[in-house]
Amino acid sequence: MPGKRFSYGRRVNAFPKDFRERLKRFKAESGLSWAEISRRLGIHPETVRRWKEGHARPNAEHMLALCRLADDLGLGRLFRV
Repeated sequence: MPGKRFSYGRRVNAFPKDFRERLKRFKAESGLSWAEISRRLGIHPETVRRWKEGHARPNAEHMLALCRLADDLGLGRLFRV
């Protein structure tokens, strides 16, 4: 008899497939430069460049910081799934 699968109620949000477009829209609507976005997130500008070109995705810590920044600027809707 196969083992029973348990659901612990933890919901895992899928990473938005259109993250690059959302990031570019965030930049446009916030009025911030890419350098200012990276400075406010506390990360290297190269990291943000890799995100916007689709070569990398933010880790959980960076995604939370990005969502907090978006919320602070009234643009949190851009990163909700």
